[in-house]
Amino acid sequence: MTQVTQDLKFEVSLYACEDGDCLKIEFSGEQKTVMFLSPIQARAFASELIQTVYRAEVKNSLQKKQQAAMPASKADSATERYGAHPHAA
Repeated sequence: MTQVTQDLKFEVSLYACEDGDCLKIEFSGEQKTVMFLSPIQARAFASELIQTVYRAEVKNSLQKKQQAAMPASKADSATERYGAHPHAA
């Protein structure tokens, strides 16, 4: 599997190791890095990555909802402070 973004490219492949097949993850871009992981390490890495991405998505979603609710809550505060009834002129 190969993934490409503007600054980073990574490729995941199998390679033969003592325990059978292991994973090789190659990152290229400004700095080239290669990770060799056993199946157990790869599974732990993938699990941690998925959990971290999920937490980031939830946090971002909550922040967007809070920002969207801000103008409505400011209007509600103004209504509470000044009343919703029109002034007699």
